[in-house]
Amino acid sequence: MTGQPYISVIVTAYNRRKYLPFALRSLEAQTLPRDRFEVVVVKNFEDKESDSIISRNGWKDVYNDDPYHGRKILAGLEESRGEVIAFLEDDDMYVSNRLEEVYKAFTSYKHLTYFHNSWTIIDDKGSVLERPPLPTPKNLVGGSPIVVDVDKLRRLAKRYNVSVIDLALKVRASAWYNSSSLAVRRSVLEARRPLLRELPTAFDAFALASSLGAGGLMYLTDEKLTLFRVHGENWSFVSVDKGSKEEMRLRRARYLLPEISACRLIGSRLLNDEANVCLCTEDGDKRALLTLPLPELGALPPALRISISDVKLALRCYKVGHYKRLVDLAFVMGHLLLSPILASPRGRLFVGKLLESVRRQS
Repeated sequence: MTGQPYISVIVTAYNRRKYLPFALRSLEAQTLPRDRFEVVVVKNFEDKESDSIISRNGWKDVYNDDPYHGRKILAGLEESRGEVIAFLEDDDMYVSNRLEEVYKAFTSYKHLTYFHNSWTIIDDKGSVLERPPLPTPKNLVGGSPIVVDVDKLRRLAKRYNVSVIDLALKVRASAWYNSSSLAVRRSVLEARRPLLRELPTAFDAFALASSLGAGGLMYLTDEKLTLFRVHGENWSFVSVDKGSKEEMRLRRARYLLPEISACRLIGSRLLNDEANVCLCTEDGDKRALLTLPLPELGALPPALRISISDVKLALRCYKVGHYKRLVDLAFVMGHLLLSPILASPRGRLFVGKLLESVRRQS
């Protein structure tokens, strides 16, 4: 269709105004011609500066107050028209040629479904961090850029009895991390609408798993096309070691609960219950939650307790290398035995105090 943009950029912001104008101005500075991309901003607030930028560019402003990240993405998807969907978090920015590189990749490879670039990490003021808190994505096999055939990757994973997502992460470190550094073909998300509606967090992992399920090609480049901002309000980087013990535990629980749900959805329903990084992360998160002595959590439902199936999963995780030590399996067995006690607030408080006592003595 004449005049239809090829790329749709979905910008998401929730309860955070401070950095959004910087993200939007980075889109104004893109070298890709304006008729080849559109911008859909999904947010739950009004902001004079951001709204002015949106208005002067004729971009779409969509109100959405749902805390589930997947539903915010769906709200943007419904208002978008592009064949390719790129994403930008409110606190990140694109370098000026980012969309041009995305456009070149997808138009060069007809069957491309997934694009992921590297990043530069900046602080809250926009200065480059000399000692970034996490590693930079890097192709571990084949240099940069590389184009990976997902069907061949699946066959290789089957031959070596590993999950395809685990193999992808051996080809590229952090191949799923940071939504602002990825782009997918629209059909990848359209096929996963029902699951996307259930996704509370971890959209970046969801996008990679969905693309691996769709097949086609993945374009992975070490070129630093995103400015990834790390600051005190980042959900992933909220310090859990500041404030009172109660505050730390509450922050930890607020992080663990949606992550457990997301990991279960991705690991089981997208990746077919193979022993993979998502399921093994869920298993570890459930055990971490069980030792938080928070009465606010109440009695934990069966889905959040340790069962025989979790022990079996732990054995599979150990077999494929996600658990490095036999002592990790012993912890799972211990949690299984204590599960009836840990299900109640009083039981978690008792075990938590016991563990603290052991730590002090050691």
